[in-house]
Amino acid sequence: MCNELTAHSAAVNDFINSNLEEVVLKSGAFFSKDRNHLIIDYYNHKHYVSVLNGEVVTENGDQVSLNDATLILQYMIQCSGLPPRGRWISFLELPEGMHHYVPFLNDACNPISREFGNQPEKLLERSKLLGGMPAALGDCSVIIPAFQKLPLAVVMWEGDDEFPPKATILFDAIAPHQLTTAALWVLGCELTKKLIA
Repeated sequence: MCNELTAHSAAVNDFINSNLEEVVLKSGAFFSKDRNHLIIDYYNHKHYVSVLNGEVVTENGDQVSLNDATLILQYMIQCSGLPPRGRWISFLELPEGMHHYVPFLNDACNPISREFGNQPEKLLERSKLLGGMPAALGDCSVIIPAFQKLPLAVVMWEGDDEFPPKATILFDAIAPHQLTTAALWVLGCELTKKLIA
């Protein structure tokens, strides 16, 4: 929890000291009518970010989790502005991805395998709530826009007599230009939570 608080405080500080016009230009966010908030889509839901203190709330004014708030702020600050490339890479291919790969499998990929392994149609249905669209990868897959310029793909392979069903989360090749690998790890874990919730 201490690490989460530290990351959030740093993200708030960076956001408050950022050039908001540049943030809007690069991230796909836009100003509210009163210019008191930046509005950004995160997993298919609008979020409002206070330009005064970096507080993040949903469209209904509800608080968001610390991880979600931190990811939204980090993306707005770090996003390069470059569009998705339409080429998918695994977590292992991210910078220093090998150091977080096993935890990523355990916390992000394996729960999806357990939840949807024998019910791929359920994955397709759940992903729609997050803006997901079917894709042509593996035996069943969806592309889900975490942010406007940062899509993720969930790919499933059906099991057989020898192997259980398997799922993985892939990142658009632009991902390292939008967030750090540590933040992408959290982003994948949050996607899993939202799919299974």
